[in-house]
Amino acid sequence: MPVTAVHDFTGRGETTSSAIRVQPQAEFVDPTREADRGSFSDLVKTFATDVNDLQFRAGDAIDSLVTGEAADVHQVMVAVEQAGIAMDLMLEIRNRVLEGYQDLIRMQV
Repeated sequence: MPVTAVHDFTGRGETTSSAIRVQPQAEFVDPTREADRGSFSDLVKTFATDVNDLQFRAGDAIDSLVTGEAADVHQVMVAVEQAGIAMDLMLEIRNRVLEGYQDLIRMQV
């Protein structure tokens, strides 16, 4: 049985169609398609930009805590930890890429 209306339970007994919101299904994207994927350099640039933005947000959060504008110490700590984890991940990815490059250089053909 399909739902045609939703009753407002505020006591007015009105029906509204704005209360029913259907989320569209996400379309399946094939990860092997070349047209949808960006290059590796674009991925690295985007990731570096995101890490840089997180670092700036953490710095701004620390500044607002020092000046007394930030009332929540937990939000400042979350911002700092997010920036730290993102930086650690970026450095680890860099290290792995360099190790792979060095392995390729050492290969004998």
